[in-house]
Order: sequence, then structure tokens, then C-alpha cells
Amino acid sequence: MQQTHNTTLKMLNGAAFFFASPGPDRHNSLLVDTIELFAPRYTPGAYILRLQDPTNTIDILERNQLQQFSLGTIPSPDLPDILLYQASKRVLFCVDVLTMHGFVSLQRKQTLEQAMISCPLRRVYISSCYDFYDYKQFADRIAWGTYVWLAHAPEHTIFRW
Repeated sequence: MQQTHNTTLKMLNGAAFFFASPGPDRHNSLLVDTIELFAPRYTPGAYILRLQDPTNTIDILERNQLQQFSLGTIPSPDLPDILLYQASKRVLFCVDVLTMHGFVSLQRKQTLEQAMISCPLRRVYISSCYDFYDYKQFADRIAWGTYVWLAHAPEHTIFRW
């Protein structure tokens, strides 16, 4: 029996976050799947610090919170596609979506780590892909020490040793 995850992501102001209901007003399915399927399973109770999705006209950038974590100097285009903050564990989930920024390569991870050197939070890097076929195309270029999440198998992640 498939388990349903109803944990809702929140904005820093406490408001629940939802995309438009499935239909013609909702686009960019991998990003939507990552927020709706990955986040509730792996980052329960997390706050959205960054989510930019031009196709769904969503632009969330919590500048004040990023500044508090010493991330305020990173230009917005250089940030991961999705930043989720899980306060209970003091973890920052840095998610790059294959259809947007691509996957987390060694160079991308090193660049982000250098930019986040003063950030006191533990960082977890995730590459979000549609399926195993997408993963296999880039597997040899995804950084070690990062996770891969497949939308078509949302209950599992792959850790790159």
C-alpha cells in the first residue's frame, strides 16, 4: 500500500504553500513533483527559502533569512533551484532540478560550498530527475556525497558515495 504524505511546506510567515491544482494553469512538472513529492517525504516541516519557477509565476526568495545564514551575498541565479530549511535539524536542502539548473556536479557543489562557507547549517545536495533513464545519462557527472531523487520512484533516493 502506497503511503500518502500530507505534510505541507510552509513559507517563513507560516502560510502553507501550494501550486495550482493539476490542469492547464500548472506547468514545469519536475519542479512541481519535487516540491509535492520529495519535500514532504524527506524534509517534513521545512520552510521554503528559495523557489523560482517562472512558468508557474512563482518567485520566493527569503532574503532576510538567507542573510541570517550568511547566504545573502550569493546572486539569486547562482542559488540552487530550491532551498528548503528544516529548522528542527538545522539542515539546508539544496535542490537542483534537472530541467532547470541541471544536476549537482562536482564543480557546482564546490562552487556552492565555497559560496556557503560561512553558513552554519548542514547542507544536503540533491539532484532531482524524472526517472532512472535521466539519472543514467548524468550518473558519471553527479557529485559524490550528494543525493539523487527520481520523481517516478519518489519513495527512494540514491546516495552517490
